[in-house]
Amino acid sequence: MFPVFATTHIWAFGLPLLYEHPIVIRFDPESQLFAAMSVTGFLLLATLVWHQMRLRPAKLRRRCLSLESHTAETVFLIVLGVGIVFTIAVNGWWLGALSEVYSIVRAVMLSLEALACFVLSYRLGSRELGLGQASMFKVLLLGNLVVSLPTLYLVGAISLIAIAILGYVSASGKIPWISIIVAALIGSFLHAGKGDMREQYWGEVEEGAIQPWDYPVFFGKWISSSVDALFGDIPDEDEKASSIVERSSLMQLLLYEQLVSPDQVSFMWGETYVVVPQLLIPRILYPNKPESHIGTHLLNIHYGLQTEEESEHTTIGFGLLNESYANFGLVGMAMLAVALGAFYGYVERLALSVPLLSLRGLFVVLVACYSFQVEYAAGVWVSALFQATIALLALAVFLMKVRPLGTSAPVSSSVATGLHPLRRELGRA
Repeated sequence: MFPVFATTHIWAFGLPLLYEHPIVIRFDPESQLFAAMSVTGFLLLATLVWHQMRLRPAKLRRRCLSLESHTAETVFLIVLGVGIVFTIAVNGWWLGALSEVYSIVRAVMLSLEALACFVLSYRLGSRELGLGQASMFKVLLLGNLVVSLPTLYLVGAISLIAIAILGYVSASGKIPWISIIVAALIGSFLHAGKGDMREQYWGEVEEGAIQPWDYPVFFGKWISSSVDALFGDIPDEDEKASSIVERSSLMQLLLYEQLVSPDQVSFMWGETYVVVPQLLIPRILYPNKPESHIGTHLLNIHYGLQTEEESEHTTIGFGLLNESYANFGLVGMAMLAVALGAFYGYVERLALSVPLLSLRGLFVVLVACYSFQVEYAAGVWVSALFQATIALLALAVFLMKVRPLGTSAPVSSSVATGLHPLRRELGRA
């Protein structure tokens, strides 16, 4: 998981320096070099801590809580089907009765969908799915991708694709280049017309609702907007010169923080972290609970990037690394490196020699699913992972049984045994 997390820094911090990001190039070369070295130092320190944690011997277990293979496949296929219905209901604003618990239900559904995508993709890559199950999984995955698009946030579809690819590659050792290229082309095409679509559809609740029978017209308009944006004479003002790579960049925020802090704008000294424990309390028990994005709101307001009113509608994602600098400077980045390196190393050790379908194995899958969310601040990251873990524990209570290791799943289904083809090839290299 840690290498996946580290790789996200390539497009979030590295690429903007190479292709001349329109905001990054406004900073002088010395500032860019300092920012680049600080990110490099963060990754080196985190890698060192992670490696040392991985070297510690793991305690061998004789039993573990685990799902049976056929039960897991059935359950996760049902989860993907329910996920399609749930997303359609969200798009159509059908869930008014669940307003008090909507955030919990949504977090549970998103975490279960992520688990389902990874597990079924893993079993697809290891050829453990039957032909009918494999076909059904592909259809349901495509359905989830399609119904996630009317939100006009591409990140949901991109996350599901990334999770599915991660699971498939982990099991097969093969990278599905054709699928990746097709997904990238479609994503870039839709991104071009996204700004115009948001102007048409974002607004009041009634205006923003999209019913399933409206999907053909909706996607027709989106295709038309993308074609106009790419080949028309007048590019969209909000999206021109703003590629997907540019919008995923976090380097410009780090450069700005390092330019103004602490001389012009003081460090926040943990202000975005102290609210995190409150976010773990269910809203039913704590009606005045802050929103999970409160840390991001505070960061944007503190650095003058948004007013309080503007941050209520949309926010600029800072990510864990930029948040750590905003709070404690370079010391904060070092502390985050130690914390994340130790955390990822410890979690990976939990999954050594246990089946993928075990409680520990599935928990590692959950952490992996959140490892590439580059824009999440600590409050969002911790609360989302916490809620997902609660959903996993509920799944364990109702469906998992204690089984001796070696009988609940084949060895090839282990998350971290190191026996799958990709690890063998890396070992030979």
